[in-house]
Amino acid sequence: MRILYFDPILGTSGDMILASLIDLGVPKSYLADKLKFVPGFELKVTQKTRNGVSAKHVHFKIKRNITEKRFIPLIEKSKLPDTIKVQAAEIINRIFKVEKKVHHTHDLHLHELADADTLLDISGALIAVDFLKVDRVYTKPLKAGKGFIKTIEGNMPAFNFATAELLKGFPVEFMPVPAELTTPTGAAILSTIAQPNEHLVLSKIIRVGLGAGTMKIQDYPNLLRVFLGEMDNGLVDECTVIETTIDDMNPQHFDVVFEKLYKAGALEVFLLTTIMKNARPGIQLTVLAKQNIEPIIDVLFEETTTLGIRTRQTQRVILPRKILKIKSPYGLIRVKVSKHHSRTRFSLEYQDIKKLASKHKLSMLEMRDKLTRFVEKQSLRLRT
Repeated sequence: MRILYFDPILGTSGDMILASLIDLGVPKSYLADKLKFVPGFELKVTQKTRNGVSAKHVHFKIKRNITEKRFIPLIEKSKLPDTIKVQAAEIINRIFKVEKKVHHTHDLHLHELADADTLLDISGALIAVDFLKVDRVYTKPLKAGKGFIKTIEGNMPAFNFATAELLKGFPVEFMPVPAELTTPTGAAILSTIAQPNEHLVLSKIIRVGLGAGTMKIQDYPNLLRVFLGEMDNGLVDECTVIETTIDDMNPQHFDVVFEKLYKAGALEVFLLTTIMKNARPGIQLTVLAKQNIEPIIDVLFEETTTLGIRTRQTQRVILPRKILKIKSPYGLIRVKVSKHHSRTRFSLEYQDIKKLASKHKLSMLEMRDKLTRFVEKQSLRLRT
């Protein structure tokens, strides 16, 4: 399995992500050509030294202003693949939503993000990842600075409000550095395209890329490193099993329990029938989770009648998979693509089928059949 593994040595921003991928081997000319749907820019790639280490640095010379309202229309009219269009729109909308929330306004306010730079950084990063033809993208925890920095609105936390919102549910390492180490654009890109994994094992490193940040930070190299490598097809990771047995609860309530457990970060939730003390029939509720399990335990104590919970660490062997968002004649559908050796399997997202069936007034069986046939026609493209 071919993967990208981002290592934020100190910084993460949109231009650093793009610079590291160019250093990894994505041609500047290829990127400039694919980004032509954005009018009036020039891509500058130079070498910069940070604490004695040479790395690529990217700068866009903007010749024409582009308002944020034109971002998504420009992407939609471009000749980029649908997968890139969908992902770019998702990243941009996440940034817009967070900025509106932070500033409590219905009008868009991009804080200190440069308008055209944001569009070019996001699109360029997705184009570069697509060029490298990887199966999965991972990242180590992103970095957050301490203290305050000067902005056009006054002194603000170095780990700014928008970045913190974008990284909810994502691991963050706090550093003793009074600087903005992770920008909203960098946070939005990596938290959308990459899975966090601090202890990844590569079976082979193919190439290494380095992207330099604009700031020079005393005693620390402001660099983002990315590895292009290979992993075994069966990915082994660790997770926590959380279990409890219940014999005095109305089974109808488990629907709400499931919903809240998934919102709290559960990977999987399932029920098994069992026989408990005094031969009473009962239910064993099992949850698989990673990272912070406290919200899940809170849900179990608040929403069920359990008085005790068991936890243990276990390992999973999981197939490489990725979620693709595909535009079908009936609407957007998420498709999970998994691989084992030369065999590729497709699974359609149930909630999307349900939503589209209701929208088009079709039964679930009819909608699943139509979407499955459409996806099968796209299968050759999905396998590449």
